[in-house]
Amino acid sequence: MIEEQPLISCIIPVFNAEKYLHRCINSILAQDYPTIEIILIDDGSTDTSSTICDEYAKQYCNIIVKHTSNKGASLARKTGLELAKGEYLTFVDADDYVTHNYVSAMFEALKKYNTEISSCCQQIIKPNDILQVSTHIEILLLKDSDLMSRFFWYEFWGMPASLYHKAVFKRINFPKATLSEDYYIKCQIFLRNCKMAYVDAPLYIYEKHADSLSNTKLSAKAFEEFENTIAVYEIIRNQNPQYTQLALKNAIETCVKLLLMGDSVQHKKYKRNYTLINKFMKIHSMEIFRNRYLLRNVKILALVLRYFPYLYRFIKK
Repeated sequence: MIEEQPLISCIIPVFNAEKYLHRCINSILAQDYPTIEIILIDDGSTDTSSTICDEYAKQYCNIIVKHTSNKGASLARKTGLELAKGEYLTFVDADDYVTHNYVSAMFEALKKYNTEISSCCQQIIKPNDILQVSTHIEILLLKDSDLMSRFFWYEFWGMPASLYHKAVFKRINFPKATLSEDYYIKCQIFLRNCKMAYVDAPLYIYEKHADSLSNTKLSAKAFEEFENTIAVYEIIRNQNPQYTQLALKNAIETCVKLLLMGDSVQHKKYKRNYTLINKFMKIHSMEIFRNRYLLRNVKILALVLRYFPYLYRFIKK
């Protein structure tokens, strides 16, 4: 007798993704894993995304649509979690897509090492690039300091490109801030269960284009990244201090990036945000210069931007 495969829920936050949504949904429908439900969270779209979602739901009995007001990807994923019936779940962004074995490969990895989380490589492409298909799949086990060190060096941050047992999301705090929110959520998950099966093959395809959230210019929204990286620093400092310097490295790199953005007019406009950044850097100034993970030029930039901002702007001009 063939063992029935558990239901896996695929949650897709959708916001004004009409150009890419068909490709994304079709890639999930084409999976070689037999039991999948697709949950489309229409996060207040103002283009035709809402209609596209409803059309798919009418055509396929395993597709569920929930229309909400715009609250951001993090809370859209949380809404999807509440609707999910699957024992396991994965997230795919509406402007990305996956290979036909994305779900099955990560489920196999999760089962092989008896973990609650598995992840895979991402392939980053530009429009019109030729997709590289991997014929060899290697499965590894990452845990403890190996996993956490790689995490703080910007690996495995994203909520997509992973498969989770639904239980890992119990009592997880989903932030309202939508830049680097995945970093904040993943940190909470890894602190509880620092073990992950890893599929060393690019099964998740992230297409870099002008509409990508990561291309955000200086705006009030850009400072949400500061909010989430500082939240991670505080969690690590209190719960797992052995990684404090790594968490501080990421927080300071975010501070420097934001201080480098914009001109004097924009800096005045977002004075409150920059005051918070400068306050954080002042409080941690000694830790910054003792931090063995920060590059020397980042430390120098942090010093100049913190204490001599007008000098930097003069040099920049």
